[in-house]
Formats: sequence, structure tokens, C-alpha cells
Amino acid sequence: MKSIQHIAYLTILFFIVSCAAPTANQSNRAAVSTKTPALPAIRAIRSVKEGLRLANLASEPNATTYRVQAAKIAFEQNDFEQARRIITSINESQIPAFAMLDYLLTNARLQLREGDPIAALASLNQQDLSRYSPNPQEQITIGLTKATAYQQTGRVIAAARERTLSAPLLTGQPSIENQETLFNNLLTLPTSMLKSYATKAVDNDLRGWLSLAAMSKQYQNRPSQHLRALSNWKKLWAGHPAAEQLPRRLAFLDSIVAGQPGKIAVLLPQTGPLAAAGQAILKGIISAHFDQGQESELLFYDTALWTSTVDLVNVAVNDGADFILGPLDKRRVEALAAARLKIPVLALNRLNQSESVKNKNGNLFFFSLAPEDEAKQLANRGREAGHKNILLIAPDDDWGDRTANAFRSEFTDLDSVNIFENRFGEDESYAEFVKDMLAVDESEKRADELRRITGQSFEFKPRRRQDIDMIALLADADKSRQINPALAFYYADNLPVYATSLVHTQRQNKINNLDLNGIRFCDMPWKLFPAGVLVSGVQATWPESRGDLGPLYALGLDAFNIMPRLRQLREMPDTQFYGLTGTLIMEQQTLIRELAWGYFEQGEVVSMPMVVEAI
Repeated sequence: MKSIQHIAYLTILFFIVSCAAPTANQSNRAAVSTKTPALPAIRAIRSVKEGLRLANLASEPNATTYRVQAAKIAFEQNDFEQARRIITSINESQIPAFAMLDYLLTNARLQLREGDPIAALASLNQQDLSRYSPNPQEQITIGLTKATAYQQTGRVIAAARERTLSAPLLTGQPSIENQETLFNNLLTLPTSMLKSYATKAVDNDLRGWLSLAAMSKQYQNRPSQHLRALSNWKKLWAGHPAAEQLPRRLAFLDSIVAGQPGKIAVLLPQTGPLAAAGQAILKGIISAHFDQGQESELLFYDTALWTSTVDLVNVAVNDGADFILGPLDKRRVEALAAARLKIPVLALNRLNQSESVKNKNGNLFFFSLAPEDEAKQLANRGREAGHKNILLIAPDDDWGDRTANAFRSEFTDLDSVNIFENRFGEDESYAEFVKDMLAVDESEKRADELRRITGQSFEFKPRRRQDIDMIALLADADKSRQINPALAFYYADNLPVYATSLVHTQRQNKINNLDLNGIRFCDMPWKLFPAGVLVSGVQATWPESRGDLGPLYALGLDAFNIMPRLRQLREMPDTQFYGLTGTLIMEQQTLIRELAWGYFEQGEVVSMPMVVEAI
């Protein structure tokens, strides 16, 4: 999946900075401070070309000042390549004090855009910027640039603090966007962490935001209770910015509660070849139904007993259903895509990408555990880490085609990424496959040829190919247990290996997992950190949910809980739902999952820790 959050942060940042205060090519600070007996005054420039021309004519420090101004204008005109060239040409020691703030801000914003938030923070935190007397617009730029950089480095609370401090300087749409981003970012934290931070926060506005986010996460799956809790929060926090202007997703809550279906038809196979999967999903749906307080009525239909899915849907409608969950079989989903649906349907499978784009059925939504989502997430992980030469390993079958194509689809020509794709067969000799893939045999051949030419015997250590910096492993756990040790044996043990959730099965033991050491993989929260009363209740009632069928239980739980929020997700594309199958967003009426990350260490599965911050 594309790095949606990062793109949204930068878009909002640039929009807010450009709209937050009256525009001016340069701050008054430069015009006031640049007259000296030895040098002519700096004049405001209107274009990059003019700035560079004046820089070539002027003496120092004026020449450097003009270059700083030119870099700033280039950035604001979205000519980032030109801005970087100018910034790189500047000798920081020659920058006068009155131009230093423009330089630091332009450099930091470039670093942020180039995917280096740590460097951006270093630029802005290396000294006290208040010494340069920033005007209100510059204060906004400083605060929001820091906020975006903190968010991208996982420091959610630091980002929220910067946005809270910037809020009084903002008005109109920039103020609303800042508030939306602040709240949505806080929702990425677990409820327990939000509650803990809320009790410790000193700043009243920040404490209110934390309290609101904690309450919203706690009642995400119970809209009616959420609405009552929100009403109580508004009374308690009267005068808080969020009470005066609710975040959009909370302002939508009245509609969600009013639109909750009263009678839900569940269309799943209960007999036949898909019975085990259908029953696991059904049990998840029933668990969520009871957890929500049985506010609706469930109607159950065994799709295996019906030839026509359209006829079955019509029967459910005649029985009084105002929402349908299912079907599961892809052919049945395709049949519904071609039909006119009187009520909303959340199908538990999806169409092919080309068919999904063409789907015009406004009542048909799709939700599945599609492996394509995971392959795309691996690609985005590689891009964010700056990898440019990727070795892609996938099985030579239909599943491999789908995931490899999804992985490739995340890169464009602008990314300048080289992908070296290698496919393995069902009965592959994995040691030979890896040796050939890493070109170790070519290294051995060169050594043999050198011995033949020189007639000398010498010790030789083979080398692998040096043109790769990441491995994307699209394989299941059994295959990965053979491929991963071979990678290490053939000198690729220093390369990061990323995999999908297939590498992590819940029936694995520590001894078997030793061969997976070092692999980083994405997976659903249900498997990585199954916590909470609901999850423990499901696993106690149905012990088989701890095994390989567990993800299907999670699918049923999330399908039921997200059902009343589908219209909100469609109308507000930046809205996320934090489920047990992953963080869910909607694209073209299809729910897309973004998963959490874990890795194998000494045979144990370790989830990637969240940053714990002081407050």
C-alpha cells in the first residue's frame, strides 16, 4: 500500500503553511537588518532566477543571503530539485544571522520531503530558533514541520504537542486541517497508552485531545455508547477546541448511530468445501454481535444450499434484512457485482483489481484478507527505508503472480528502483536456487578460470552479487524455513529480509522458527498482539481460533464492527478503522488493510515496539 499517511502529512503541511498567514516573499527581518556600511542592502527578490543572478553579482554575506532566498522561493514553487541544488551549494558558515531561519526551515522541509525526518528534526532542534524572532507565519512553519517529522519517527505525542502549540496561530481551513491531523494521529496509539498519557499531560488542551482519542478508541466498535460518551466528554471539556469544532469523524457519529441496521443477513457457507472458513467467520460475527449488546437481529443463510446468490439476496431482503454480510465465494461476489442491490452488502471477498475499478454498484462493498495488501506494504516498507535494488522471491504459481504484481505496482519510474524477480517451483532445490539467484556460482567460476589461467592454487572465498540491498520474500513458512538459511549460507545474511504474514503461522514452535531468524514480516494485530476482553473471550469459547483459522475469526469480528461505518469510510477517505485484521481504509469501496510489523529473534516472534514518550 502506498504510504498514505506520509503523503497526507506533507500535503496538509504545505497547504497550512501557504494559507496560515498573509504571504510575503521575504520576512521584514531581512530588509531591516541587512544594511551595513560595507555592503549594499539586500533587496527582496521575486524569482529564483533573480536571486541567483544577484548572488553572482554580490559579495558575501549578501551572495549567500540571495541564495537562501532563492532556495526558499524554489521550494514554495514546488521546484524541489532546484531548491536542493541551491541549498547544497550554500556554505552554512557564511549565512548571516538574519538569513539563518529561512535556511534552516527550507533545508528541514526539503529533508522531510525527501523522507528523512530525523535530519529535519536535527536541522530545527540544533539551536533555539526563537533567537531569530520568527514571525507568526514562520512559527507555524516551524511547529508543523516539527510535528510532521515527529509523527514520521513514531513520536506521536511530540507531534500532537507541536500541533497544539501551533493551533492558536491558525484560522479557517488550516486550523481545521491541523485539528483533523492531530486527532487522527493520536488514534494510531492504543487505548491504554492514550489513557496513560492523558493522566500525565500538563497542557490542558493536549490532555483534552488525549482523553477524546482514548474514549473514541475504546468505543469504536459500539457506536451508540460512543455517542453517549462523546456527549459526556463535551460537557466535561466545554471550551476545548474539539468541543467547539468536533473532528469530522466524530461529527459523523450521529449519522452512524441513526443508520445502524436493525436486521442483518449473514450469507456464508455452513456446509460443503468452504464450511470451515464460513463457520469461523460466522463465529466471529456472532461474537461481535454479542459484544455490541445485540442491538440488531441476525438472519443466517447457508450459501452452499443456493445456486443463485442474487435469488438468496432477494430472499433476505424479503425477510426484512436491511444489510447483508457475505458471501465468501468469489464467484458469488462477482455475481452480485453485476446485479442491482436494494440494500448494502459487505462481501467477504473482492474482485480483481481491473473489475474493482469498473464496479459502479454503490451498495456493494468488499472486505477480505487479500495477500496483495501485504505485498504492497512490503514494497512501501522498502521505499521508506530507501532501498533501491530489491531481490523479489516468489513462487511460480497464481498466488506468486498476484503478490509479485502487487509488489511491483507500488513503484513508479520516479522511484528509480530496480527489482530483480526470481520464482521458485514446488519441488525446487532451494540451496541451488538461492546460490544461482545470488550469483555465487559465477564467483566460483571466475575463481576456477583464474586458477586455470595462472596455474596457481589459492584459497578463495566466494562472493554473492553486490547489486541488491533488500530481499522481499513472498513465501509461506515452510518454504521460508529453507530459503532463509540458504540466504545466510550464501553470504546474504547482512541484507534485510521482508515477508508477508504467511511466514508466521500460529502453530509454529520456537525450534522451527530458528530458521526464520531475522525475517521482518507484516501481520494482523489478532496474531501479533491478541489482547483485550473480546479477543480473550473468543479464544476461550472457541480454542480453534488460536490456530490457523484465527484470522477468519478476526475477519468476522471486523466485518460486523465496521459495518455501520462503511458510509463514513467512503465519504471520508482519510478515516481509518482500527481492527483486529489491521488498520482499515477504503479505496473504491474496497477495504484495504495496513498491518503491524514483527520479526523473528531466537525463534521467538517479537512485535515492533511503539515509541514510548515522556510527557
